[in-house]
Amino acid sequence: MLIKIKTSEARVGMFVHMVDGGWLASPFWRSQLLLTRQAQIDKLVDAGIAEIVIDTSRGVGPADAGAATACAVVVDPPEESEPPAAFAPAAPYNGPERRARRRPATELDRARETVERSKEAVSRMFSEVRLGHAVDAAAISPLVDEIAASVARDSTAIIKVTRLKNKDEYTYLHSVAVCALLINLARRMGLPEDEVRDLGMAGMLHDIGKMAVPSALLDKPGKLEPNEFSVVQTHPVKGHALLLESDGVAPPVLDVCLHHHERIDGSGYPHGLSAAQLSLHARMGAICDVYDAVTSDRPYKRPWSPSEALSRMSSWTGHFDPELLAIFIESIGIYPVGTLVRLRSNQLAIVTAVNDEDPTLPVVRAFFDIPTQAFVPQRDLDTARSRSEDTVHRTERGSYWFGDAWPQVMEAVRTGRTPPRASAAPAAPTPLAMGA
Repeated sequence: MLIKIKTSEARVGMFVHMVDGGWLASPFWRSQLLLTRQAQIDKLVDAGIAEIVIDTSRGVGPADAGAATACAVVVDPPEESEPPAAFAPAAPYNGPERRARRRPATELDRARETVERSKEAVSRMFSEVRLGHAVDAAAISPLVDEIAASVARDSTAIIKVTRLKNKDEYTYLHSVAVCALLINLARRMGLPEDEVRDLGMAGMLHDIGKMAVPSALLDKPGKLEPNEFSVVQTHPVKGHALLLESDGVAPPVLDVCLHHHERIDGSGYPHGLSAAQLSLHARMGAICDVYDAVTSDRPYKRPWSPSEALSRMSSWTGHFDPELLAIFIESIGIYPVGTLVRLRSNQLAIVTAVNDEDPTLPVVRAFFDIPTQAFVPQRDLDTARSRSEDTVHRTERGSYWFGDAWPQVMEAVRTGRTPPRASAAPAAPTPLAMGA
């Protein structure tokens, strides 16, 4: 039986038949799904889905059975000219040429098609630039919109597809991946949609200056010599100059192109700008650019796993804006070992191991209760196997909760010891720190 209920009344065990607004509005790529975790329900609510239709023949029904009967959904029967599938005449057998039944497209299927079109468009645009033609940003504008729509449906699909790029595709697919990563990060930060779109375009065009660098240097399989690296380092300035000559390029696109290799400690290039001099967009671009680069197969290095990449990036003091990096980690839902996270039970925990099958569901060690502001007996929790719905809610900053004592607290928890009482968190956290 199909029943329409408010999304806020959903519970684990229900089978979602459809969502209000259609699946373009859904945060999931599947057309139907069984709710197995509270996190899935939260995702529907956060996406603004007001109502869902559940199938009680494939999952549990509403807690209030009386109310359920009152809002039962009537499903229209098929047209008379279209007989039920069970009685439809069988197609004749045509040997090897027999037509295969086409399965419904998943979001990964859509993402593959989008990525392929984007790769061809970026490759064509980059080739035109190498020939001395102006950058035609308008030509890739529809693809940025398509990528933004894919990220809205499933924030991981485009990234999964682009991670499979080979060495020869890197230059083009890197631009597509950074586009998707910037869109996802911008939406996580709640930026206006026009700004989100500009950042997507920035991702597509941030490396356009590499078309003014000899291909032999970009594709060199070994380490670049100092003089060769100096040539490669000119690509932000050259790309910025190319974009200035083009029509309709928004300021965030120019900014990210010129400054995505700057570092907050001033050790980056081309201008050695420090944190106070770098815009929010430039700092976002730096994170997304490096993350895709180090997780990609390059002519001169093996790719790092997502969790390895985030762990190493978190250890690079002075490279990235630490607060933005924490939001980025949260936006892609991958938590490297050593990350401080808040569980849905309102306890703090440290990630102790990564789940290779699903990096979004790590093994954690809970040790601190936020409501009581007290250390508690430590417990290890595999969030991939937990039946208790106590999964990771968000990342947290150890320096806020434990100040300068955070390294000692982390080491104590890592080794299974109770941290010293002097390391307790602030007595009255601010509403922002409490996740309000």
